[in-house]
This record gives sequence, structure tokens and C-alpha cells, in this order.
Amino acid sequence: MTEKIYLQCEAGQVQVYEDLPENIKAIALVTHPHPLMGGNPKHKIPQLMAEIFAEHGCLVWRPNFRGSGDSQGEHDDGVGESKDIANLAMQMQEKYPNLPFYAGGFSFGSHVWAKSFHLLDQAHRPKQMVLAGLPAGRVRDMVDYQTPEIDHDILLIHGEQDDITPLADVVAWAKPQRHPITIMPGANHFFTGYLNPLRTVIERFLVFDQT
Repeated sequence: MTEKIYLQCEAGQVQVYEDLPENIKAIALVTHPHPLMGGNPKHKIPQLMAEIFAEHGCLVWRPNFRGSGDSQGEHDDGVGESKDIANLAMQMQEKYPNLPFYAGGFSFGSHVWAKSFHLLDQAHRPKQMVLAGLPAGRVRDMVDYQTPEIDHDILLIHGEQDDITPLADVVAWAKPQRHPITIMPGANHFFTGYLNPLRTVIERFLVFDQT
């Protein structure tokens, strides 16, 4: 079951899609691709991540970034958005204390989550993170994404033929941290035709309490 809820962050009201499992065993916050390029919480990749989390008992929040949907404020190139996600992560954990906390992001949303990660103290960082299509360099020669390094348990998933966030950039980003990358041979940035293998990879990575 999915409901719309409204929360408050720095720029004002934030619209959040809340996915409710039958029994809440954990919580997760999933972020969407670039809103100025049509990205929203109902995009197929964040939707897939939310479904996987919910199927394993996670209550999931999928917020609309500032300036998109019914969220107030203006697009802030990932700076204000990162503050909002860190704020929501804190609100979520305060509302549901003592539950395992997970994170998922796609494209611009994965960049935002990487930055938000560093705004959270050790106790409030996600147990595991799934980052797909991470921008870690120039995107179509328009924006240079300076994505910070993450020393954490993360799953990086990337399409071999991604022409928006080049695979070479995420390899260069992951190399000094020795993060493995799951590469989908032949997949584009949006993993067109690859949702089933994407689901399989994510489910194999995530570790949930079986109690």
C-alpha cells in the first residue's frame, strides 16, 4: 500500500510516497533521478528498489526532490537536496527507532545519497546502500558531478553502455575505495530491458533480519 505524506525540510514542504509493508521490520529511503530531466519517485528504478525493500518488510519513503511534484523550493543541483535527504533520514529514524535503515538511489538520486551520507553521523547512516547509475564525473559534458567517496557497504550497479553517466567515471570513483561494481553488459543508463537481472542483483546484496 502506498500513501502520500507531507514532511518539512529546509525549503518547506516535501511530498513523500510512503510504501507500507504488512509488517514493518526495517525502513528505507529511496531517491529518484534528475527532476529537471523528468525524474520522479515513480520512475521504474526507484519504484523497483522500493518494491524490493517493501517485500522484505521495509517501510519505504520515496520523496520528491525540492521543486518537483508537490515539494516546495527550487532545484539546487544536489546541494539542498542532499540536506533534505539527510533531514528526512533523521526524521525517519526518529519516527521508527531501533529499526535497520537502508538507502537506495538512482542516477542523480544516487549522487544525492552519496552527499547525504556525509551529513549523517555514524549512528544514523544506512546499514547498506544501493546506488545505480551513479554520476561521478561529467554528464553529457554539461555538469561535473563531484561525488564524494563512501567508505561503507554499498552496491554499485552500472550499465555497460551508459552514455549519460559513463562507466569509466564510476570505475575511477570506485577504484581508490576498492568498491566492486556490478556491470550489466549491454545495458544503457536506464537499464532498459534489465529490470529482472537488476532485481536479482539487489536482492542478493541486501541482508535483512529474518526474525
